[in-house]
Amino acid sequence: MAGVVKMFPDWLERARGAAIAADLAQLGSAAQSTVSVPPLTRSGMLGTLYVLEGSRLGAKFLLKAVADAADPRIGEATAYLSHGAGKRLWQSFLAKLQNEEACDPDEAIESARVAFAAFEQAADRA
Repeated sequence: MAGVVKMFPDWLERARGAAIAADLAQLGSAAQSTVSVPPLTRSGMLGTLYVLEGSRLGAKFLLKAVADAADPRIGEATAYLSHGAGKRLWQSFLAKLQNEEACDPDEAIESARVAFAAFEQAADRA
């Protein structure tokens, strides 16, 4: 975590672990599984963060579906999807990415693929 905080001093504002834990608690559940992710280099962190920060882009559309859910508990579990709303977190991430001179694009892309695969693996275990 120290590496990501050096790259993104606002990481604690960006991190959404507590938000998803709150949503799961609202639904009467808790995180069930973890996946292993290899240690990340600077380029690897940027690729992984591309996935994490990019996941905010579809949140407003997903929030609509959640709001329309028949189960009211689902409609109230929106901490993760609404986290960072109104802030320019994606735009500031892109600015950092564009200004990162030491980034190996191939390594960043591979790390993004690994991050997507980790989410897929976690969903398969759920």
